[in-house]
Amino acid sequence: MPDTLVSVKRSSSSAGRPKGKKHYVVLFRWEDVKTFTKDEDGIVVSALKFVEGKKPIAVYGTSSTIKAWDTLTGSADAKGYLHHVAWESPGDSKEMAICRNIIVNEDLGAVVINCSGDDAKIAGTPCTPLVFSSDEGQDDKEACKNVIELASEIPTTPLGRIPLNLIPQTGDPDIDGYLGLTAAAAASLEDGV
Repeated sequence: MPDTLVSVKRSSSSAGRPKGKKHYVVLFRWEDVKTFTKDEDGIVVSALKFVEGKKPIAVYGTSSTIKAWDTLTGSADAKGYLHHVAWESPGDSKEMAICRNIIVNEDLGAVVINCSGDDAKIAGTPCTPLVFSSDEGQDDKEACKNVIELASEIPTTPLGRIPLNLIPQTGDPDIDGYLGLTAAAAASLEDGV
């Protein structure tokens, strides 16, 4: 990782304006990943390839509740960032219960895609995966939903960025089309490259 300081200019007059998110959080198990590399700065993903026959899934979330962020933690000379991804999924379907039950103890990665732009945020790494930190259901007079939060347990670099064309397809054509996951990503998945 470079140790050269970098100036950060104001990117736009409305850089702090909230960004809408696509309605799905892309999740995957790190054990299903064959290749994962980042650029020399440790932020931008340069390769994400899955083991043959494996693919990510997409879990529906209410757009306004989807969040991906990092928090600084650690003592002097040992500081780093914990990754977090959280969202609310409306309803309480059997499929959602099955999904939660299967991935509750898995080492996960998550991708959150904004409504605009050509990259997304990726949380977790093979050695600093996300795990369930909170999973609460609600089914009462106010709402019927699941509130899920994933977090890493070991500090690492800030949240990564991944170009949309590197995110493999989920296998659901409707979701893949909505998220803008391309055939190029699918080809690298199928080729096992």
